Amino acid sequence: MPKKQKKQFETPKCYVAIGASAGGLEALEGLLRYMPADSGVAIIIVQHLSPDFKSVMDELLARYTSMPVVTAVDNVQVEANSVYLIPPRKNMMIAEGKLILVDQLPDRGLNFPIDIFFRSLAEDQHHRSMAVVLSGTGSDGSRGIQAIKEVGGLVIVQEPRSAKFDGMPLNAVKTGTADVVAPPNEIPEKIIQYITHPVMNDESRSLAKNVESDEAAMHEILNLLRDRSEIDFSQYKTSTIVRRIERRLGINGLDNLQDFLKLLLKSQKEIYTLAKDMLIGVTRFFRDTEAFDVMEKKVIPEILAKTPSTEPIRVWIAGCSTGEEAYSLAILFDEAMHIRGEARSVKIFATDVDPDSIAEASTGFFSPNIAEDMSEKRIQKYFTQEDEHLTIIPAIRQMVVFATHNLIKDPPFSNTQLAVCRNVLIYFQPAAQKRILSMLHFSTKKNGFLFLGSSDSLGDLTNFFEAIHEKYRVYRKIANSRSSDGTLPLFENLKRKREEAPSIDHLVNSYQKNQSTNQFSAVKDSLIMDYAPPCIVLDEDNNILHVFGDVSPYTRKLKAGKFSSNLKDIICEGLQIAVSTAIHRATSEEANVQYDDVQFKKEDGKQVSLNLRIRYVKPSGIGSPYFIVVFADASDVDSSEKEKILTFNIDAQTQQRIHDLESQLQKKHEHLQATIEELETTNEELQASNEELMAANEELQSTNEELQSVNEELYTVNSEYQGKIEELTQVNTDIDNIIKSTDIGIVFLDDAMLIRNFSPASTEAINLLPTDIGRPFHHISHELKYDNLLADIGKVIADGEKLEKEVQTTSERILHVKISPYIDEHKLPSGCVVALNDMTAMSTLKGKLAESHQELRATIATSLYRDKQQIKVLIVDDDADDCRIIKQTLFSQEDNVVSYISDEAHTYEDAEVLLATNEYDVCLIDYNLGGKTALDLIKNIAENNSTPAFIMLSGVLNNDVTLEAISLGLYDTIDKNNITPHLISRSIRYAMRDKQTVQYLTKHSEFTAQ
Repeated sequence: MPKKQKKQFETPKCYVAIGASAGGLEALEGLLRYMPADSGVAIIIVQHLSPDFKSVMDELLARYTSMPVVTAVDNVQVEANSVYLIPPRKNMMIAEGKLILVDQLPDRGLNFPIDIFFRSLAEDQHHRSMAVVLSGTGSDGSRGIQAIKEVGGLVIVQEPRSAKFDGMPLNAVKTGTADVVAPPNEIPEKIIQYITHPVMNDESRSLAKNVESDEAAMHEILNLLRDRSEIDFSQYKTSTIVRRIERRLGINGLDNLQDFLKLLLKSQKEIYTLAKDMLIGVTRFFRDTEAFDVMEKKVIPEILAKTPSTEPIRVWIAGCSTGEEAYSLAILFDEAMHIRGEARSVKIFATDVDPDSIAEASTGFFSPNIAEDMSEKRIQKYFTQEDEHLTIIPAIRQMVVFATHNLIKDPPFSNTQLAVCRNVLIYFQPAAQKRILSMLHFSTKKNGFLFLGSSDSLGDLTNFFEAIHEKYRVYRKIANSRSSDGTLPLFENLKRKREEAPSIDHLVNSYQKNQSTNQFSAVKDSLIMDYAPPCIVLDEDNNILHVFGDVSPYTRKLKAGKFSSNLKDIICEGLQIAVSTAIHRATSEEANVQYDDVQFKKEDGKQVSLNLRIRYVKPSGIGSPYFIVVFADASDVDSSEKEKILTFNIDAQTQQRIHDLESQLQKKHEHLQATIEELETTNEELQASNEELMAANEELQSTNEELQSVNEELYTVNSEYQGKIEELTQVNTDIDNIIKSTDIGIVFLDDAMLIRNFSPASTEAINLLPTDIGRPFHHISHELKYDNLLADIGKVIADGEKLEKEVQTTSERILHVKISPYIDEHKLPSGCVVALNDMTAMSTLKGKLAESHQELRATIATSLYRDKQQIKVLIVDDDADDCRIIKQTLFSQEDNVVSYISDEAHTYEDAEVLLATNEYDVCLIDYNLGGKTALDLIKNIAENNSTPAFIMLSGVLNNDVTLEAISLGLYDTIDKNNITPHLISRSIRYAMRDKQTVQYLTKHSEFTAQ
């Protein structure tokens, strides 16, 4: 017999984590039904499971897919084309492609297994991770998808309208990180389209290589983003931009930048989505716990200790995203002040370029998932529970001022004791990073602190900060000015503007170039073309100004891409050394230079000899020199020329050129050193004169920021009042509708017995009109036989105790009159409420029921249990041990009145057969019968008129099951954990008595009808 081959392990192309809760089974079935079995992905399903039920999810889902569906076990290696389910009472994580199971902690309160797994998947698989959020209540998953998005993974959310419970999908969509929102049956197509897209599978990253050739399209894309989002992404790293565009290409099924540009031109939504992808505002409370421990134990206490009590503490957080980091620092400051027993003025200026993130941060609303990021003590102290979210307390909210701020173009905040910029610099190009670090340096006071992200570094500002904790990027500023190796960061913009100012030579040259041309220019051009050799006119920077004649044999063909007018990018490779050497000699000697017999090869491979002339032209007056590069045949020698004629020897000229460049470099170095020394002196002088301007500017900025803070707080308060007004209006409308729609007569009176309001039903007993509001109640007539009505109303108003009576009307109706005190917003009595409820029909019904009850009691007393009754019982339970225990309990209660005969059934099918072929008085049935339930059996035999009295036994009862059972005619439900002989006997007696009573009443009603 051949040996069976072992199945070869296949690593997944992508790890698809699916989070689902209530209503998720239907969504999972729809998703797996359309998911190919050979896609190469691994599917890990994380659900909210009850700890008291044995999950049969693997059996249910296996019907809809040919992939193996298994419940995960600890340390299992995840394999492609397989489905893994989380087991009950476990949290699941992944590490190195293996699933790790840990017990849920019952004392931790809320548990968020979906968030836990999403985060671990992001850390383990990075861009190969994919998160799918399906139907469910609450917000589990909404924070985990942000971690997936941060590492470049794909986020898919079920269309909320297609979900049975839209809580989880809606909260996921609100985060703004969803790449795809679709019904479950369309999600597999999106997954396959993404993982099979050429851009996603090209390991050589073809798009990144072709960015230069698609430079025009990339430029247009960045312009569109700048115009629509008002953010200049050209300062972001090219690799970051390319990765984000690659993702959007894969999601939209496109192959190149040109098609993507066309999509952006058509779709405003796609531009918004791409801009959001570029920003990736992912954060959480106390992110990097160890780093915040340094802030809590070292930095914040030192700031409080060294800052005078009269001086406000200012903190700037750049790139705050949705505010979690800002609120985290505010909490730490509050705790530190509480420990010191002092109250200080702390203002935290939290800024971000994304206005949507700032708007979300300003609300102070967060999902309950944040309980995973901090202790329960902090949650209880600094948050209040409102509906389905947590709200930061006002004391912390007032410490933080949120504002939109662009680090690239907006000025920094100043005079801060702490500047924070975490995980932002990594997205910018080096020039932008340098500018932002200079702003942070300027913003921080001397001996102030700088807090960067784990991937950030100080760059060339290392000498101006000392490390408090290098690993967690916490630094203290030790110097305000720059040394000789650079310029003061504060003056970088000034320096740039000074460098950009045009020189006098440039202005003169521009003036000369703009002069009107001579009227004989056409004649000159003709003569030059006919008699002058080919030549090129250059400026002092070797940029081409004009070309005479045909110079194509000496230049290279133009290439695609950005055009350069510099001679070194145009001249043939064989002439580069000769031309550059000759121009250098002409520049240094300020004289014409000629090289004879210069050998080079044309593009066709032909060896050519030519004479190269460089004419040095010094304009009259002020101006820079020009150079004319003349290409003459070797046979064309003009003895009248006065140029210094040299024979071009490439080896000698190369060595000479190297020597000249070294000499020039030495001079440049000496000149640079002198310039640096002059600049240091100038900077010191400027710094002294500028400090006053800085101080004044800081005061103005501080005042402006405080005004902005006050304005924002006023706006927040106004918004809150507006919301309260709308809520109050809605409540008033609801109350009006309740009053108008109720059948109970209600009259509202103030403490002077003036009518405030009344319901339409009250006019049936009291003669009220709409115009009677505001009139005294004693002016109104009524039909009540209630002589002390006014006196009782006065007593209730005075004593604040309610009074109830039943009275008749003149039409012999019976009304229940309830007079209650009216309690105002200060919980003080302020009038009363008179409620009139018509009890006529109820009183009549009570009398009839009393008569029927007496008749029934007499009948039952003479008809039931005259002799010892034998009750036939069927016990249905799939557990033989439970069945034996129930039987023993049953027969232990036999007495002189009742005896039992019992049969047993251990499967659904056996019970169905016994009930169909025998008549039983009582059926004791377990709720779980294999894959079916007791309710299924009751429904199946409901049409049989001889059905027994069903009593359900279960250990998993809940309100929904009980209500459904009662609606099907179930007589009683008993918890298996609480079964006693007395309880089961009493339940059977009740069921038999109730059944016989119903049979008697049915027979009696039939007899009466006859």
